[in-house]
Amino acid sequence: MLRNGQNQAHLLARCLGQMARGMAALKKGTVNQEKAKSKLPKPAAVEVPVEEPLNANYLAKTLGSNYRAWVAALEKHPELKTVKRKDLLNSYETLKSLAYSVDDIITKPMIIYYGATTLANRHSVLEECGFQNITIPTLSKYVTVVNKSIEILKAHTYIPYDVKVAERLASYFIGIQLPVDMRDLDNENLTLKSLRQSLLNAYLRERLQMDDGDLQKLWRVYSRIRHKSFRAVQDTVEFLTTELKFTAERLRKNSFLLYADADNVRRILKEIPTIDSQDIRDIGFRRPKILMSTCDSLRQTLQHVHTFGIGEAAVLRCLEVLTLGPDTVLERLRDLQEIEEFQVLGTNPRVLRLVHYQNKARLRLDYLSQLKVRCASLHILSCGSEAFAKFARDGSDRTKGRDIVVYLGNILSKDEQVLRNLLSRHPNWCHTPLLHVKQCLEFLRSKKFKLQEIFANIHLLLYPIKRIEEKMYLLQAPDAQEELQLPVSGFHELSNNEILTLILYLIESEFHFTGDGIWTEQHSHHVENFNNLLPDFPESLNKVYKYGVKPAEKLVMQHL
Repeated sequence: MLRNGQNQAHLLARCLGQMARGMAALKKGTVNQEKAKSKLPKPAAVEVPVEEPLNANYLAKTLGSNYRAWVAALEKHPELKTVKRKDLLNSYETLKSLAYSVDDIITKPMIIYYGATTLANRHSVLEECGFQNITIPTLSKYVTVVNKSIEILKAHTYIPYDVKVAERLASYFIGIQLPVDMRDLDNENLTLKSLRQSLLNAYLRERLQMDDGDLQKLWRVYSRIRHKSFRAVQDTVEFLTTELKFTAERLRKNSFLLYADADNVRRILKEIPTIDSQDIRDIGFRRPKILMSTCDSLRQTLQHVHTFGIGEAAVLRCLEVLTLGPDTVLERLRDLQEIEEFQVLGTNPRVLRLVHYQNKARLRLDYLSQLKVRCASLHILSCGSEAFAKFARDGSDRTKGRDIVVYLGNILSKDEQVLRNLLSRHPNWCHTPLLHVKQCLEFLRSKKFKLQEIFANIHLLLYPIKRIEEKMYLLQAPDAQEELQLPVSGFHELSNNEILTLILYLIESEFHFTGDGIWTEQHSHHVENFNNLLPDFPESLNKVYKYGVKPAEKLVMQHL
């Protein structure tokens, strides 16, 4: 259809003959394509309840104490109103398990501002250091307390005078001989912070063979590990090495895992044993950061993914999505339905990359629109910075066609390789945006064309809708049959398949069957001196790394 023709009437006759044979072959097929939908299935509505800020009435009813006390607490500490109710309840349950009453809590109400894990860790650390009668005021001043010397802490009766703090702390590392002279640490002028860091360094040198460089990186990047109890650190190390088969080398390379909660990991293994039939142990080994997410968060994230009609196979293609919070995942999944360029990728098996990299993808989409680049593939929107910069600077408004093939394969229920072989007959098919293919398909469906008829004329999906409409109206003109010398008496005698074939023929006949009929006037000319016209790419904000301060990386391009 797209080759040069010497005689239009001859080409038309040949085309109609091929079309008739094609229709006969299609009738023999048994594919139920009419049940397929041209539009992406919309997920069930997911209502996100709008949570009101904490108020004194809620706190008094939920936690106890009296209304006036909570009014005063919120007036003095307005930031408490920003705490989510779920987090508040978790913190309260943790404090209650540590034998604190609501009357204790209200003496220092900001204590519930901290997370449940933080509170449990800090209490365990003070307990290991020999503190007796750990009160809410002491727990709330944890950072100040651990920066005090042992001598001062004993003078203020936080720690009994007869407690040998260094020996007591070292005793919590069971079954291992620490490579350290305890006489050097038996100095009460040391702060709890420095003493604990020295002992933890000794443990990590012996157990994980960490050297000075590893330890320096640990304290520079993952400094909050110093606030985890020694028992919890050892429990985590032993569990990961025995149950998940992490080697000492792998733990050194992923030292943030030292802050993982072993009990939480045990819950993950029990409650989420597999994802799409893959053992969660193997998944956790491949992507250790997943083990830093709480079990409840992982379950909620997977539920959100299922709700939006995305299978677990897609999760395996982007395991990083499991490192995001469930609320973030839900918000970004909903955003996919709001942005047309994202929504059309909803059935793509790699769609979760758009969830994980959504902020970056939005910036890139805006940037490419400034360049009037229409063909932004899922890969380009979510790939590395260097690959994206190369795409932008090359000025080639085309893709490799992967997204189009996947989309049509889902809609038409056809093999992706069959579709690629058909589409690749058109020399310019990779220059057509996926969004246009979707819109064109929906337009044809709105005109009552069946999916099997569209498939038989699949190249028509590459053409501007305006041109398709023009040729459709032209065929309905009274003198069209005579002008085109069609072997029928009227438009109504043409089948849908014949109409689509004629539309494609009429469009390309104007362009000498070169395939250039897909270009509109706005997109027919390539940009010259493209590099000189690039706008500055908006710099994304530097964000705090989830597991500490992000290690220094090599500089990337200032302008993408």
